[in-house]
Amino acid sequence: MSLKVGFVGVGGIARRHLENAKKRSDIAMVAYCDVVPERARKCADEYGGNAYGSFTDLYDREKPDAIVICTPPFAHGDIEEEAAGRGIPFFVEKPVAVNMETANRVAKVVEETGLITQVGYMFRTAEPIKKVRELLSTRAIAMVQAHYYMPGLPSPGWWPKMELGGGQLVEQATHMLDLGRFLAGEVAAVSGRTARVRDWTPPAGYQPAPGLLKYADGFEIPDTTALVMQYEGGALGTLSCSLVPQKAWDVGFKVVADGLLVTIEGANARWTGDEEGEMKAGPEYPAYVLYDFFDAVMAGKKTEIPYSEGVRSLAVSLAGYESVNRGGAPVAIAELVA
Repeated sequence: MSLKVGFVGVGGIARRHLENAKKRSDIAMVAYCDVVPERARKCADEYGGNAYGSFTDLYDREKPDAIVICTPPFAHGDIEEEAAGRGIPFFVEKPVAVNMETANRVAKVVEETGLITQVGYMFRTAEPIKKVRELLSTRAIAMVQAHYYMPGLPSPGWWPKMELGGGQLVEQATHMLDLGRFLAGEVAAVSGRTARVRDWTPPAGYQPAPGLLKYADGFEIPDTTALVMQYEGGALGTLSCSLVPQKAWDVGFKVVADGLLVTIEGANARWTGDEEGEMKAGPEYPAYVLYDFFDAVMAGKKTEIPYSEGVRSLAVSLAGYESVNRGGAPVAIAELVA
């Protein structure tokens, strides 16, 4: 029997998950919900099933076996809480929220119900990343270094609003912070600094080109951020990120460990030292994180990236912002996670 799956939020990243779910013969895509009704109707026409404007109507009428949540950051909270209250396992795209109050509230319900959940940190399920974790598991880790440089601002209208998207540190660089946790263990404390080095006010006559933006009205977020992390195991970590327009994307990740230097690019990895090697992620690796969720629901087993993992990775981002509020003083993760 096929797993009945519903989708809440079908813009942006949802397209990847819709296409990947379509490839599974054991998945029945039964319903789609979006605040833009036409998007939900288009999905129903393309993939089969019904369109909804209310996620509670979808839950109650379709009674799905699982749901995939791909809403913008500010919309998280009630969607997950209502699913947990009905015992519906859910997959949720990162970040799980824009504030710890929401994330901790949902985490409490998920824990109380014992619900199967998965957060979309896709790098964790790629084979090269798993291999790196194995290599690092027996070594003292000294440094985790990451950067995330974008050549402009993503186009969704919520992106430049701090309360809606959380800025680059919450919405995007969370992938780097989560990868650090996966490879080097829990972060104990974070120190941060932010800056806005550019005037984002659109000049007279500015017409946005397709793709990333160079200007935006009401720009509220930092355009440049730097963090220092103290890991519980003793390692230090750094993250620098920026969306100041320049020529090209540049995303990088390195780990310095006793006897080993690891370089990660996307989900590909290479290492040099007392061991030498390289692994490439296959083209289908972004699907694995969703497929693992489907398989776990059908088997009645826990997932590798439950909601609690998303909460802790969000806490690292928000500890960085709280450190900025405190003039750069370190902020302990334990202050934020309930």
